[in-house]
Amino acid sequence: MVLRLSAEIRTAAFITACCTAILVFVSAAAAESGIASVYAYSGSKTASGERASPGGLTAAHRTLPFGTKVRVTNKRNGQSVVVRINDRGPFIRGRVIDVTPAAARVLGFSGLTPVTLESSSGIASLGAGASSFGWSRGTASFASLKAEPARVLAND
Repeated sequence: MVLRLSAEIRTAAFITACCTAILVFVSAAAAESGIASVYAYSGSKTASGERASPGGLTAAHRTLPFGTKVRVTNKRNGQSVVVRINDRGPFIRGRVIDVTPAAARVLGFSGLTPVTLESSSGIASLGAGASSFGWSRGTASFASLKAEPARVLAND
């Protein structure tokens, strides 16, 4: 006996399968671990064109689009904060993010600390690292960096 499904049922089953796959992809949290450092360039412009504000909850990341919101968790004490990416960096091996002094205070550290970065959106891909910068002779090539429009990817 051959069971034939109507076109509407086949279409509905296909759409359901696709939506399920998309939801699983988007809800899976991307994570990256490494060292966070504190930086503050008060008043100077960031790579996104904004004025740097040491009192703001912002950060620098090598590859995430400007405007991406990322939860940074201090591995030593479990404290976390959501920061918005508005600058590029850090450009020191092993470091994954530079945070403002205000974000460092919330995280409970000064200087350096081990952290985990999480983006609740499947759109923001964490972990690309310095390889996308085309490192050569110890300097970074900034030709691939372009300002992108700010997007809110997570609401906290």
